[in-house]
Amino acid sequence: MAAHNMNFNRITLSFPEKDEALFRESYFHDSINQFRLSFVLVTLLYAVFGFLDTLIVPEHAALFHVIRYFVVVPLLSAVLLISFTSLFRKVWQLLLLVSSITGGAGISVMTMLAPENYAYYAGLMLVFSASYFFIKLRFMMATLAGWTILLIYNLGAIYYTDTPWPMLLSNNFFFVSANLIGMFAAYSIEFYTRRNYFLNQKLDQEKLLIEEYNRNLGQQVIERTSELIKAKEKAEESDRLKSAFLANMSHEIRTPMNGILGFADLLKQPDLEGDKMQEYLEIIEKSGARMLNIINDIVDISKIEAGLMKVDVSETNLNEQLLDIFRFFRPEAEARGLRFNLVRILPAEQAVLTTDRQKVFAVLSNLVKNAIKYTENGVIEFGCEVRDESLVFFVRDTGIGIPESRQQAVFERFIQADIEDKRALQGAGLGLAISRSYAEMLGGKIWLKSKEREGSVFYFSLPGTTDFQKVPSNGRIARVVRKTAEVEKLSILIVDDDETSEMLLSINAIAFSREVMKARTGAEAVEICRNNPHLDLILMDILMPDMGGYEATRQIRQFNKQVVIIAQTAYALAGDRDKSLEAGCDDYLAKPIQKKALLDLIHKHFGHRTGYDSQALHQADGR
Repeated sequence: MAAHNMNFNRITLSFPEKDEALFRESYFHDSINQFRLSFVLVTLLYAVFGFLDTLIVPEHAALFHVIRYFVVVPLLSAVLLISFTSLFRKVWQLLLLVSSITGGAGISVMTMLAPENYAYYAGLMLVFSASYFFIKLRFMMATLAGWTILLIYNLGAIYYTDTPWPMLLSNNFFFVSANLIGMFAAYSIEFYTRRNYFLNQKLDQEKLLIEEYNRNLGQQVIERTSELIKAKEKAEESDRLKSAFLANMSHEIRTPMNGILGFADLLKQPDLEGDKMQEYLEIIEKSGARMLNIINDIVDISKIEAGLMKVDVSETNLNEQLLDIFRFFRPEAEARGLRFNLVRILPAEQAVLTTDRQKVFAVLSNLVKNAIKYTENGVIEFGCEVRDESLVFFVRDTGIGIPESRQQAVFERFIQADIEDKRALQGAGLGLAISRSYAEMLGGKIWLKSKEREGSVFYFSLPGTTDFQKVPSNGRIARVVRKTAEVEKLSILIVDDDETSEMLLSINAIAFSREVMKARTGAEAVEICRNNPHLDLILMDILMPDMGGYEATRQIRQFNKQVVIIAQTAYALAGDRDKSLEAGCDDYLAKPIQKKALLDLIHKHFGHRTGYDSQALHQADGR
């Protein structure tokens, strides 16, 4: 974490008011033992060095002993005793300041009266060192103490002892230098102390996010595993597939869970550097996303087998989908050193089809993702063309290829193209099975041509000739990406009883919001919406105390039909989306909420009037 991310005053080093109070509380607890030990040593040294007074300046010994034993040592001892009371926490920096100035003033008097004895100059330097480095006096207080002591010395040397100018200038050279060095050192010490405090606070916040993420994953694992068990009871699988399923799922779930739990444990190291911390968090995020993909695939295949998967038909621009897939996968393909090309799209007048947009996108994404995964070098090409009465999508790669004996098996559940009981690459072997089911649900089919070690071509067809529709004459395909300054910001209400989830949504909403209101219960959400009819968007949690999201949505719809309501919930089982829509929601997001998914929905519901595009929003947010 870079220091410039801290919000602090660069002169006094102070945080904003609330954070400063928390820091000072932490600083006190971290410093109290060092302060006490330092004060004991300073007090002993101040007292023990009294014997030098008698040896080297007997004419001033009586006065010096009064300063030591009747002023400074009693004051330091009193402060040390007060440090064991509850009052000390409120005034400890002030008491340290007074102690430093008093001790420094005493040594200054001794230096004025015995300018030829350098032991007292050393004593004054020790006072400077104690103030800046040892007794835990904060930078501003230590600086004030140092320059006050130096002022006392100069006033006394000029007006009281009439110290010669050459000696005064020489002494000031060393005292001013010591003060300046002490200031810079004290500034650096306090700056890095505050930075470590800031980084620890950030680490605690990240831990909370990770814990919430793991709780959501655990809940989804429980719920979706239950659904999987019910689906398995209806399925008629052979013993070999059951064994393959158990072995594969054990590996696929334990592997990312090992990454999540292992690196979460490493984050507990107290001296963990910022770069390492960021690296570990990225590994945890990737492992969580991998496990969530596995769980989603398992649930999807279970829904298909149970007959719960529905087709949601709407007008779809297939060229737009091809371009979206090209933009999405191009960075990954290029990172692996592959040439990635969209080689053929449909004529503009044949680009719009009435079909299920999400399922078409899922099939094409699976085919492209597999091509990237199984291609080590060369090229991947994909596109779409018209053949007779059908639209045929194709994905061509120069990857490892598939033996002829395995070409039909790859479309079965939990099967990959490699030999039995061995896995070529990570994955549950569900993607092609789901893709085949989706293709058949849409009235099409999926097939392949492949030669081992030469590559593969996967084909996916849709019936389409009778459903072709005209698009606007300009034939524009890509969505318009407006500049950030042109995008109309939204007024948003975030409804969530979980503080961590609400914080995450608020951060993600920065890119497209002009104001963000928050509610912790359904009743509170209804009242805020009633008092703010200008609201554009409500992100509605479903499970909340007092009043749930479904009922809150129904009540809001009684007086506000225009506001867009998106359900956001940890419940992601079959039928939950339909329940949200029936209650009056416009759309649905399952937790853990990915930022891209949220931005895609913002584009879907507001792009037609504001020019929102998920890419533009990512860029506006500095991604």
